[in-house]
Amino acid sequence: MISEPKGQTTSILPETLECKNGMKSQASTRLSLISAIIATLLVRIAGRTSFVILGFYLGEHFASAAMVALVLEAFYITELLLSPMIGGLSDHLGRRPFLLWSPVIAVGAVSCFLVASRLYPHPSSQMPHTHLFILLIIILFGRLLEGATTGLNVPATLGYLTDVTVGSERLRMRAVTAFEVVTVGAIGLAIPFAGKISSMLDTWGFLVVIALHMLVMLIIALGVRESVQPQERAETRPSLLAGFSVLQHRRISTFLPAWFSVNALVGAWAVLITIMLAYPKHMAIQRHPDQLLYGGFSKMDASLWVGGFALLFLCGMGIWMLFVTRFRRSTVMLIGLIGLGIIVSALAVINGLGETMRDVMPNQGPQMLLLLILAALGIFLLSGFTPVALMQMSAIAESLSGKRGAVMGLYSVVLAVGQLTGTTFGGLCVDWNGFYGLMQFSLIMGVLSFLSVLYMRYHNDDLLQAPERESHQRA
Repeated sequence: MISEPKGQTTSILPETLECKNGMKSQASTRLSLISAIIATLLVRIAGRTSFVILGFYLGEHFASAAMVALVLEAFYITELLLSPMIGGLSDHLGRRPFLLWSPVIAVGAVSCFLVASRLYPHPSSQMPHTHLFILLIIILFGRLLEGATTGLNVPATLGYLTDVTVGSERLRMRAVTAFEVVTVGAIGLAIPFAGKISSMLDTWGFLVVIALHMLVMLIIALGVRESVQPQERAETRPSLLAGFSVLQHRRISTFLPAWFSVNALVGAWAVLITIMLAYPKHMAIQRHPDQLLYGGFSKMDASLWVGGFALLFLCGMGIWMLFVTRFRRSTVMLIGLIGLGIIVSALAVINGLGETMRDVMPNQGPQMLLLLILAALGIFLLSGFTPVALMQMSAIAESLSGKRGAVMGLYSVVLAVGQLTGTTFGGLCVDWNGFYGLMQFSLIMGVLSFLSVLYMRYHNDDLLQAPERESHQRA
């Protein structure tokens, strides 16, 4: 019997163990990444469900829409204040603590709504001032806590996605596209889900929201590993202003206008188009006559049209994911902005075809169909912009040692501010010139984004791959 030389055995075993450990590490990373995406989906569904139930509760009992809107929108105060701070702190303390604390605080927020609705099941503006004050304070406090949950979750999640996809452009594209899809898709899923929960359980439906947040807590605790290594934490100094200090880096300050502009027009479209389509036609004719897409559609028809285009946008992001890594990031963004131009042109022509759908059909039916196909093509092209923009910010974050969370926290702030600004100024443009006003606003935002992307392309900022030292990033 011939025995193998000992040297051969010892030389093979380490390679085998290393291979097995590498496979285990990849599987563990993949599981952790999937857990983070599922947690994001559930967080978004829970947040939107809470918003809808609370909106029904307040809207049914208070005549003042302005007061209801003011209380609901308080959410953004804590989100915008915390996001850049948490992004910087997560670089030093790690992503996992903030991901775990987010659903804990969310449970506290939703508990405030449940307590308020049980204390005052039938509130009104006519109730004693003391009780009205207590009710509004409880709900306002809950909304501020809900904003804090997003301020904790979003920058920590985006920082985590950047950490675990370092060195893999393809994996990063899949991760950020999945993040964008679940973020947008959760809203579509949550609205009918929340309506059903509210109709069945009324404000007891807040218990379902609490259960969703507890499920998120369980998924993060069991499935998401810490992505910030001990040596990285040791090299990073905790700073509440880290999220704002990264603005001094040229690659960030020159790209954010592109991201801000696109989010401004997306925010304006998401809020205003459905409202415009469903506006009473007799009132629309008095304000802006001869505009087909300004008023006259039923709420169901308006929702179906907007929902159909939103579904196309989501499908477009999924298709882009298959081959987007073959292009420069700025190329995909410029293609997306060309798509925006196609959308604006097609919808503007459709808007001028007549005053009502009866004026259009059947003589202009083929023309309408061709324009809708062009608009759908534009939406497909535009859908590649948002995940690639997130990839660009992740690449910049990767190049700044110890500041990944700070960069991604700032990214989420610009997203929220852009959508709020777009809704505000887009609404003013609609008041000024109806549907044409919204298209003109979209064109201005598209031009601003186009110039920002061109600047980035000229300086080859979109080719950033490997980490570079901080000194090379300053203007």
